[in-house]
Amino acid sequence: MSTIPNPLAWRDFVKAIPGARRAARLNDSWEEWWFDAWYGVNTSTDIEKQEILGWPEDKLNFHYIPTRPRHARRLFRHLPLTAREEYTFIDFGSGKGRMLFLAALHGFRHVCGIELRQALHERALENFCRCRHVDGCIMESFRMDATDFQFPNQKLVVFFFNPFGSEVLQRVLANLGRSLEHRCRDVLVIFQNPTPTSAADQNPQLRLCVSQREFQIYRSAAPARHGC
Repeated sequence: MSTIPNPLAWRDFVKAIPGARRAARLNDSWEEWWFDAWYGVNTSTDIEKQEILGWPEDKLNFHYIPTRPRHARRLFRHLPLTAREEYTFIDFGSGKGRMLFLAALHGFRHVCGIELRQALHERALENFCRCRHVDGCIMESFRMDATDFQFPNQKLVVFFFNPFGSEVLQRVLANLGRSLEHRCRDVLVIFQNPTPTSAADQNPQLRLCVSQREFQIYRSAAPARHGC
């Protein structure tokens, strides 16, 4: 009797092969280099100074680690949307804007980054001006505290890749909840691991829609017509 192989066990087996982790790191570096070279931007972390990556004494806001392009592509394949051009994509802790570029490449016509650190915000603006092969998309970056951001009354896709601690995340989701109470609309919230999802699980206005090893997607519960 044949059995279906466990993909997680197979992945762990491959990681245990001597040299596999080093090869994976080299592949990640190559992927970052190719992405930046092809689009004419600088979104990697390789040559950045500590004051740009993050502040060691800051316990609320975490270091800049951009999303791997292949992880983003997999995420967008699982995103339950057919008309992405109708949604605004918002990235909290957007850094130099890599996820914003990836969202633009996957059909979003308006992308918005929220970034606290001045150096990263300025680099994102530079990248917007230099970026090649991304046309027809409004790209914005706001330098501000995430808890002060007011969600626009539009259909939204909200993205978190471990930008800050659970205290800040809870306040941001509370702001989103108040926005949904003011205007009921379709909103998807993406948590890329290791971002904690407990605040979303406890929010009655959000329900888990997609769960994968690398990410979880929640959706506003009010618009019943938007089923997953």
